[in-house]
Amino acid sequence: MTSIKKFLSLLTATALISAFSSSAFATTFSHEEVRAALENTILKVKESIAAVESRADKDKVANMIGEAKQQQKDIENNNLEVKRQHAGKRLSTAWKAARNGDLQLAGESLKEALTRYEEMQKIYISSH
Repeated sequence: MTSIKKFLSLLTATALISAFSSSAFATTFSHEEVRAALENTILKVKESIAAVESRADKDKVANMIGEAKQQQKDIENNNLEVKRQHAGKRLSTAWKAARNGDLQLAGESLKEALTRYEEMQKIYISSH
């Protein structure tokens, strides 16, 4: 009898987890939202590069990069996800470098991220 109760408990738990993790609860972004997220991310990265090049304070640069990192999270598109993750890693590297005062590495990482986001934007626009 206890094995039946365990089985039913497991079955109930599995059903609940499946219900809450279904795609029905996933956020879907429209074409305009994804396009705007790409444009805004590129803008924030360019602003961060300009701040690095003007030798802005490391905390200011780190905050600007943080804004870009937040903005890029709205680039929700299955075809771009891997590229978004790679570009996001460059932003993380830039953010950490800026926090540590290494603005040269931050600038290099930002430029790599910018190249990747611009490539993503071209891919996205050509497919929509």
